[in-house]
Amino acid sequence: MHHAFHVIQRLFVICFVLAAIGILLSGGWLAGLCVIAAAGWMVRGRITIRHFTLWLLIGGLLLRVAILLVLHPPIISDFGLMFGAAQSLLAGDTSFQYELYFSLWAYQSVFIAWQAMFLAVWNNPLVLKFVGALLSTGTVCLLYRLVRDHVHESAAQAAMLLLTAFPFVLTLPTVLTNQIASAFFLTLGVWLVACQDCTRLGFWRFPLAGLALQAGNLLRSEGIILVVAVLAYAVFTVLRRLETFKRILCGIAALLVVYGAVSVGADAAVRASGLNENGTANGYPAWKFVTGLNFDTEGGYSQSDWNQLAPTFDETGHPTDATYQMQNELLSERLYAGPKALLLHAVHKCKLLWCDDALNWAFGHLQLHDWLTLIYNNIRQMDRLLFYAALLLTAFGLYRPCRTPAAYLPLFVVFAAFCAFLLIEVQPRYAYLPQLFLFCGASLGLDRLLGKEKNHA
Repeated sequence: MHHAFHVIQRLFVICFVLAAIGILLSGGWLAGLCVIAAAGWMVRGRITIRHFTLWLLIGGLLLRVAILLVLHPPIISDFGLMFGAAQSLLAGDTSFQYELYFSLWAYQSVFIAWQAMFLAVWNNPLVLKFVGALLSTGTVCLLYRLVRDHVHESAAQAAMLLLTAFPFVLTLPTVLTNQIASAFFLTLGVWLVACQDCTRLGFWRFPLAGLALQAGNLLRSEGIILVVAVLAYAVFTVLRRLETFKRILCGIAALLVVYGAVSVGADAAVRASGLNENGTANGYPAWKFVTGLNFDTEGGYSQSDWNQLAPTFDETGHPTDATYQMQNELLSERLYAGPKALLLHAVHKCKLLWCDDALNWAFGHLQLHDWLTLIYNNIRQMDRLLFYAALLLTAFGLYRPCRTPAAYLPLFVVFAAFCAFLLIEVQPRYAYLPQLFLFCGASLGLDRLLGKEKNHA
């Protein structure tokens, strides 16, 4: 009888676990909880993987390539415009520069040239997606090298496991966006500034970082976020150790000089080559603020605002006095709506940017039914679970007096992005760059779970 009891007991346990799995699967929570549990197991067991950077590169790239072979979203929206312009450039036709989109936002010309460079090797969108997959994987590897300086190895590896499994980052290479290439070079700049891997570069790390940061900025105009984060890192470093003042001041000065010089040089090169007569200029920067303050769209793209402003542009596609007058009226109306309305708007923008997933860009073309719906729901819930886990782990590991400024640098990036997007247009996919660095912050929380955080002088 005793033996029969144990058999029935084990059978009940198995059945109950299967029931729990069925509930989690139906609710979409299973995959996300499994990844989080695996990360927790790595940390609590102090499990580390040798040659992890290499495995991270190989495994991450294989995952992304597999996804590229399965998902084929259409090339739409701005991605279609830029891909079409790259095809024109490949054929020797630069007339796209006179279209309203490219005359206003001439800075997109650099990304068009970037796409055309790879399309010249193989004129197929798949080559651009493969490059995106490679750079996306490389970004995760750079972030791993960055965080392992400040936490135990198992915590760094567990955090990168969470990031590697993060569906948004995994699937974005299927979309021909400039975010991935830009994020790689911007992350490279941060790695050059603060990672111990670059110690042997000495002072050269700063001008090289300026070059990398501007390369990322030219591909997508988000460099200012990283520059602000690096400046915050410099201030924290000097306040912590005054004897570093001269070295940090000279280094940051060199970084900024190179950053500015490369910008000027790129602008001149674009003009001289005939790629775009407006260089790399942003012909109408106020647009991001106009639509970012639109209460009806919660700070997202506003077709209504565009329909009002576009007819006021001149024949060359540049803003006129009438444009600025209408722009100022819209901004004044929204800015003077009152503190309560502005605060509520900020809450709505945060929800749109940070709380919504951006998986529709990779999956939106699919006709979902039966099992596909269940799988997609699990992927969406996994995406949000991993994001919130990273956010909570970051908050949990944030406070520690002995943390070095370099440990906080990824969080400076997240906070700078948070502040910037309170003012300008938002879309869920715009969170790509800060979310990458948020998972670096998660390593600090995972490190605290060990009970004894790694201490760096």
